[in-house]
Amino acid sequence: MRINKTIIAISGNIFLLLLLIPVLHAQRVTKISGKVIDARTKEPLPFVNVVFAGKNIGTTTDYKGIYHLETQWASNKLQTSYLGYYSQMKPVKIGEVQTINFWLKPKNIELNEVEVKAKKVRYRNKNNPAVALIRKVVKNKFRNRMTSLNYYEYDKYEKDEFDLNNITEKFRNKKSMRKFQYIFNYVDTSEINGKPYLPVFLKETRSQVYYRKSPKKKKEYVLGTKMVGLHEYINNQGVSYIINNLYQDINIYDNYIMLLTNPFISPIASIAPSIYKFRIIDTLDMNGYNCIRIDFQPRNKQDFAFTGSLYVTNDNRYAVIKADLSVSHDINLNFVNDLKIIQEFKYINHTAWGLSKDKLIVDFNFTKKGIGMFGRRTIYLDNFLFNVPRPDSTYRGAETMVYLNNYDDRDSTFWKKNRLVKLSPKEKDIYIMTDSIQHIPAFKRTMNIVMLFVAGYWNFGKIDVGPINTFYSFNDVEGFRLRLGARTSDKFSKKIRISGYGVYGFKDKKFKYSIMGKFSLNNKSLMKSPKHYISAQYQYETNFPGMEVQFINEDNFLLSFKRGVADKLLYNRMAKIEYYRDWRNGFSTTLSVRNLKQEPGGTLYFQYEDGHQDESITTSEITLKLRFAPDEKFYQGIDYKVPILTNKPILQLSVTQSIKGVLGSEYNFTKVKFNLFKRFYWPVIGFTNTNVEAGKLFGQAPFILQWLPRANQTYSYQLYSYNMMNFLEFVNDEFVSLFVEHHFNGFIFNKIPLIKKLKWRAIISFKGLYGNLTDKNNPVVTDGLMLLPTDEYGNPTTFSLRNKPYIEISAGIGNIFKFFRIDLIKRVTYLNNPHVSEYGIRARFKLDF
Repeated sequence: MRINKTIIAISGNIFLLLLLIPVLHAQRVTKISGKVIDARTKEPLPFVNVVFAGKNIGTTTDYKGIYHLETQWASNKLQTSYLGYYSQMKPVKIGEVQTINFWLKPKNIELNEVEVKAKKVRYRNKNNPAVALIRKVVKNKFRNRMTSLNYYEYDKYEKDEFDLNNITEKFRNKKSMRKFQYIFNYVDTSEINGKPYLPVFLKETRSQVYYRKSPKKKKEYVLGTKMVGLHEYINNQGVSYIINNLYQDINIYDNYIMLLTNPFISPIASIAPSIYKFRIIDTLDMNGYNCIRIDFQPRNKQDFAFTGSLYVTNDNRYAVIKADLSVSHDINLNFVNDLKIIQEFKYINHTAWGLSKDKLIVDFNFTKKGIGMFGRRTIYLDNFLFNVPRPDSTYRGAETMVYLNNYDDRDSTFWKKNRLVKLSPKEKDIYIMTDSIQHIPAFKRTMNIVMLFVAGYWNFGKIDVGPINTFYSFNDVEGFRLRLGARTSDKFSKKIRISGYGVYGFKDKKFKYSIMGKFSLNNKSLMKSPKHYISAQYQYETNFPGMEVQFINEDNFLLSFKRGVADKLLYNRMAKIEYYRDWRNGFSTTLSVRNLKQEPGGTLYFQYEDGHQDESITTSEITLKLRFAPDEKFYQGIDYKVPILTNKPILQLSVTQSIKGVLGSEYNFTKVKFNLFKRFYWPVIGFTNTNVEAGKLFGQAPFILQWLPRANQTYSYQLYSYNMMNFLEFVNDEFVSLFVEHHFNGFIFNKIPLIKKLKWRAIISFKGLYGNLTDKNNPVVTDGLMLLPTDEYGNPTTFSLRNKPYIEISAGIGNIFKFFRIDLIKRVTYLNNPHVSEYGIRARFKLDF
């Protein structure tokens, strides 16, 4: 079931852990808002720290002096701290909504019974010393980056951790948790917001990084990885890829920083003065250097930008020695209650400033009151070496990460020797706790229910039954479809997978089925990369010509609802053998051999001008697919592989040859298709997905074997289908298409009062297809060819695109309730074709950060 697999890939195993335990009942949440004002000038004070006394839970005021706090872990007093002002403390009513304002007195001046009225000063970049300082930092960025060196290398040690948080006494005493009480011995308290948390996943990575300036190349050699946490239920390697996607390397000197799949504007980006408001707070000594502290906040709180502090050396280099970053409470970011990034830099070998420690903590929550999760990433860098060239082989290859042999099977001696810092006692406990909890029967039952909800399968030992959302579906030709499927689980074998299903249509009274076996050829689990396997499948099944849905099983019940007329169906009897291999450098190949017999169903006929009809057509094909995706990361399971999109291109080329006379094949032809996908990130205004595709058929073949555009007659918005096109409406033997979709994120709606609180995101798209049915394959021109389909009155229902391109455009709103996207689509051309509409509304389930 691929729809759930996509959900897993997007937010996936992080949020699967949130479902481990029932959602927490409502706790006493304390909500406080207020304003901090200068008692003398009556001006609002920005960047004032407002915290609960005795807790590390707090926030800072914005440029209007306003703050907001909401937590289950409040203390009974709230206090302020601000350089140059006396601290103030006020009582708090725990569990209530309240307003608490502060009037702070400056330390250097005390006036009695004197009223001073000051003119409000609007924030401006002009003549602002903080902005002038930031511009000096930006001007010196290249000088202070290690990439200014010809060569550098260093050791890298990374720890990634996930922890369940919001662990309260009331939750511990729940009846459902009685058999898990011992795990609460491992509960600790967060340093960023005081929430109790329970570690459930830990991954360690030890690597060596090499950089060459010209020609530019950066390579990371992974010496070892070690992961623990729910390995029977969660693909740990998939979690690893998702972690790398959510927490890409954060470089404060880059103009934008990829974080939680979104591009954040750096506070020292070239456009930073137009995105942020800056203020010089203090000068201080840090690690032996005199520094200037600059605080900053985004001008628009909903934008993907940071709040926090920079510590800049007070010399002619203007180097960042420390960065302390967080996000606004109002940011257009889903499922994130809190975020903290702390980066520390040091002057290395008296040559260059380099990152020495990078710490990231994200507080994830589906709801503000329920069980949530901390995602942590800590990176240590050491043993730097500058301007020492290595052999060219060190930098060779397109991939940026190279995994050494047996990298995931290192012993304790390796880790004891190669960790740059020791594990804490709590981290050592994770290895013990997460392994033992998986052997508790009550935990296994809980996880089986969770996996049924998330992945659609119920485990019966060596067999998984499902997916559940395909048990029932329907269409105009088959009527009600009842389906039962199963597959072998990892308990049967990690290297061999057998799957199949049976389905019965109550209207056509036909039984369909599929059986497939897959065998790993590299002595690795089918869940692990690089993949190398062979599979064999025999299937008797139906499909609508031209229907290709992305990451959704066509038996999905929701896709049974279709618009217009959808009564032309194919009954396919297929035997297929496939060989797949992942190579280095992001290159993969698929070689398949297929024998396919297609029978028309419903109102579809294989008819000729002289009146005779073919009951079926048969082809025997061999297909070679080449795919190149440099530095690609993905979430994968047994029978699927979902890419995690970045700004790197993805190129695909496929060649299919049908051979007449082999196993009853009736046609000789060659089909070639090329596809290029590329994502472009634009600071501030979002990102653009582009997809260019072209294909051609060489030879002569009936319409059903030509290029049928991906049409969609369901009410689900399909990214790479024509959502206003009917099945089998067009046919081509050569075509070129262009898809362009731009995501504004919050760029538009963040600027609209009231609407911006909904955190909607605007999307626009263009889909164009230009094709042709050449004379040798066009039955209108060439005699003796299979006729194009018509309706019951003989009116044509299938056309070529010879005269003009097919175009549809759309405008949509995403992030509705954080889960939904709705698009208004306009069909621009071929409006006179039968059973078409000019406008349509489509919806899509999409979980995003």
